Amino acid sequence: MLTRIFSGLVMASGIIGILIYTPPVGLLAVVVFAMVVAAREWQVMTHPEGDRVDYALLMLALAPAALQPALQMWLAPAWDHATALTAGFAVLALGRLFRPDPIETSVRRLSADALGFLYIGLTFPLIFLLRGTTPDGGFKILMVMAITFGADTGAYFAGRFLGRHKLYEKISPKKTIEGAVGGVVVGILAAYIARTWFPGLGILSMVDVVVLGAGGAVAGMLGDLFESMVKRAYGVKDSGTLIPGHGGVLDRIDALLFVGPFAWFYMKHFVALEPVVR
Repeated sequence: MLTRIFSGLVMASGIIGILIYTPPVGLLAVVVFAMVVAAREWQVMTHPEGDRVDYALLMLALAPAALQPALQMWLAPAWDHATALTAGFAVLALGRLFRPDPIETSVRRLSADALGFLYIGLTFPLIFLLRGTTPDGGFKILMVMAITFGADTGAYFAGRFLGRHKLYEKISPKKTIEGAVGGVVVGILAAYIARTWFPGLGILSMVDVVVLGAGGAVAGMLGDLFESMVKRAYGVKDSGTLIPGHGGVLDRIDALLFVGPFAWFYMKHFVALEPVVR
């Protein structure tokens, strides 16, 4: 437990420092590194022992998505997320086409890698784009993190002390409906605190607070359930061992990978916070 708490505090302190005190390129470097680690974890998790794993191919396919924010900001404004994903999938499909051996498992491996490509390539860059180029952009991501981890904590304690009815036993036996409700309540509270304390977020209305808090809490639960489904399907406990006491990168941020894109979409279309690079 002490190891888990210590590593969590160190990680949180580092992320907060990067979000607030470094230029966008610092966060981009962290996002790219996390994508590389997550891609390796995904392939180890989804390819049975003895199966051929091609780390280089998946990482090469993810490169256009990983570098998309930098290209759009500084070199090629037309290089949007859809273009990056299209280019990356072409690399993945062609790479598997010309390196199919063993042919009997080629489509199965391509399918697993394609799902990982979408999972990682679609979500990580949107979290970076949520920061945008404004001086207080890092606080938008801090709000998303507060909603994510606040809702997770609220769900844990509400489920532990009040939980009676299973939420989705087939995927996650310990989650309860009462815990989910507690997570939503704390998610809204976290969004409200962020709106009150964080620079640049005072423009959020109470409707925005409720939508971001409740919607983010639900998105986080779905992200957690999604990774739990994948791990159960492949019979693994953790996606990796990189973070002491927490497992792998995907174990730690599975909820954030769903909450971040949800917040990005909502802010882009409904809130005048300039959450995306233009």
